[in-house]
Formats: sequence, structure tokens, C-alpha cells
Amino acid sequence: MNERKSITKELIEIVRKSQVISRLKITPKDVRIGVFYTGVVLSTGHAGMSYTPVQEIPEAVCCPRSHAKMPQAGNLLNFPVTDLMEYALDDNVLKAAVGIATINALSAILLEDDRCPYKPSAYGNALDLIQIAKEDTVVMVGAFPPFIKRIQEITSKLFVIEKNPRAVGKGDTVQIEPEARLHELIPQGDIMIITGVTLVNHTLGPILQLARNARDIVVVGPTASVYPEPLFKRGVTVLGGVQVTDATKMIHLIGEAGSGYDFFEQCAEKIVIRNNKK
Repeated sequence: MNERKSITKELIEIVRKSQVISRLKITPKDVRIGVFYTGVVLSTGHAGMSYTPVQEIPEAVCCPRSHAKMPQAGNLLNFPVTDLMEYALDDNVLKAAVGIATINALSAILLEDDRCPYKPSAYGNALDLIQIAKEDTVVMVGAFPPFIKRIQEITSKLFVIEKNPRAVGKGDTVQIEPEARLHELIPQGDIMIITGVTLVNHTLGPILQLARNARDIVVVGPTASVYPEPLFKRGVTVLGGVQVTDATKMIHLIGEAGSGYDFFEQCAEKIVIRNNKK
């Protein structure tokens, strides 16, 4: 199986086999592709979101080329929800964001089922569920400024791999490492912190293969609100996503260029699930 997309393929298979989901006859109710986030609301009222990686779309410059990235614009609500979910496998990251947001919405249904073996271990910060020591090397894939400051108070051995050098503020003292050092740095990490956006650009699987020396692997962010099983079986110890509490508000915020802070204040709460088998 292609490791780049194996996690997403397993998530899709879990959803397709779920009797909980199949008996609900779910259809998409709303789809929004915002500047920063993409959101999907289902006919059940459940919702999911995903980061919109616009910076990874060089064609986002003119009408003909941009249209090619989402040729079904205006018609997405007529798609079966399973077709939208399949978008998560696309190399077109705009489609993949719609697909992951759909999977996150469907995962919310699975996670609230009484028979689901995965329950929130905490609400709030994913770092609260791991222990970081002074001697630990922490490797972060995707910059999380609030995490950076907290980690630097504990250890000086922090490496942040980030495509966008402007992702950290001027006051942050961390050095951004280029993506080219990924294969060198990740095997050194005692603690791995990985952005959920790696689900959208299909890099999470290969990153987890490199992180086998890590004591704790945290995958975090609104995009990482998926059903945990495929991640946990690959060594992830903590999954930090979100639970959408107001789908209507979420879609409204996405349409007005809302970001994480807006969601947490108005329509979502952070949930953290610990892999109890690790």
C-alpha cells in the first residue's frame, strides 16, 4: 500500500464499513472553502474542518487555472458524501481539504457512538498529556507558536520544520528548519509534534515511518480530528483535534476567513485522545 495515502485509505474504509454511518443516509448540507480553513456540514448536523493549504496551490493566480483545481464548484452539495470523502485521496490539496473535512465530520459521528473505544482523555492542550524532559529532543513538523514557547521553557533541543518561514512571530527565537532536513531530524526526536495538515498533503504516513524512535508522537490541530485508529496503529500516542459545537457558526466563520482562535472561542472545543495501548 502506498504509505503516502494509506492512513487516508484506512479512514475511508472504516467509514464505509460503519453500520452507524450507513443507516443514517447522510448527505452534505454545506461546504465552504475559506482562505484559511475548509468546512463541511452534514445532514445530521455534524461538522468537520480542515486547513486550506492555499500556499501549496501555485495555480491560484488566474481564473482558468484556479477553476481547474475545483471544477465542481457550485455542485458539491449534489455529490454523495462518500464521493466528497474520496476527495481526501486527491493530490490536489484543495480537493483533499474538502475530503479531510468530510472525514472529520463523519469521524465525529463515530466518536460519539457509545460503542466507540476511543473517548476524549482531556479537553484542551494536547501537550498536557505528555511529559517533556530537559534532555529531550523535540521535533515539530509545522510551527505551533504557543507550543514553541512552552517547550523552550523545558528544553533547548527543539527543531521546527516548517515550509513557511513566516509562520513564527518576530519575537520567537526558534530557528525554522527547511523541509530538506526532515529525514535527518525526525529520527532524532524523542518527542514528535506533527500538524494535522500532513493528512491533507499526504506526508503524515512517511513522517511516522521516520519517527519510530520517538517516545511520544502528537498529531494536533483542527485538521487532525479524525477517527484515531489508523494513526494509533502507526505509533501516534496523542491525537489533539476539535469537536465542533456549533456547525452554523463554524461555516459562517470559515466564510469570513476565520482561524483557529475564532473557532475555539465561538464554535469548537479542543479534544485530546490518548492511545492507551502505548
